[in-house]
Amino acid sequence: MNTLRKRLLGFAALALLMVATSCERESGEAKVEPPQADEQEPAGGRNTMPGLAHGLLQSPINILSNRSEAGHHEIAVNLHHAEPEYLANKGHTIELDFPRGSTIAFDGREYELKQLHFHTPSEHQIDGITYPMELHVVNSIEPKTPDEPPRYLVLAFLYRMGDEDSFIASFLSQVPTGEGLAALEPRQVHVTVVDQAMDFHFYHYRGSLTTPPFTETVEWMIAKEIQQASPEQVRRINQIEGDNARHVQPLYGRAVD
Repeated sequence: MNTLRKRLLGFAALALLMVATSCERESGEAKVEPPQADEQEPAGGRNTMPGLAHGLLQSPINILSNRSEAGHHEIAVNLHHAEPEYLANKGHTIELDFPRGSTIAFDGREYELKQLHFHTPSEHQIDGITYPMELHVVNSIEPKTPDEPPRYLVLAFLYRMGDEDSFIASFLSQVPTGEGLAALEPRQVHVTVVDQAMDFHFYHYRGSLTTPPFTETVEWMIAKEIQQASPEQVRRINQIEGDNARHVQPLYGRAVD
């Protein structure tokens, strides 16, 4: 009887040890997977960085074209001075910088054109499709007080493989071979997507920057018309920047119009 009791106690202790070990392993191992647009998870869950605040308005997202709503926004464009001054090769990105004076007014706020840059592959998806490249035209409002965050209006253009793009051709011809800054002459780089910005149709939603600190004060406008760039142009930009696209983030019921 004592021998049987000892065996039973031994089995019970072994079972408790196995359960404790299993729980420890489950709590210590985290699987990081790219979140999908309709996932529901705690704010700041996946694809976040320690020490940075993350809410429910993170970008980029997967836009479902058949679920977008009709939007009504007031837009006024003043891009008469949209001639880039500098082209910066920062190693992780190539950036065109604009002088002061070009603005876009959106729903009562006036944003100033600042810069444009590329991501390879695209950050935003449309109907689950990731495109080879995405261009961001960044406009911003500088904060008036130290406690106020900057606000952004970003025009995004997705690119598929196709014909050579004349703007990208002029852009690449001026990129510094190493990290550095190149001054540009007027009309040296003709940014057609900026000149023709209001000829496009856009999806719109409220989101965040796609790089740290992921500030959630961005009005995103993603062009419905997909642009073309040659495979060589996409390859050259990716060769300089590498893969610099953030994963798709949960939508959390946000409206896309």
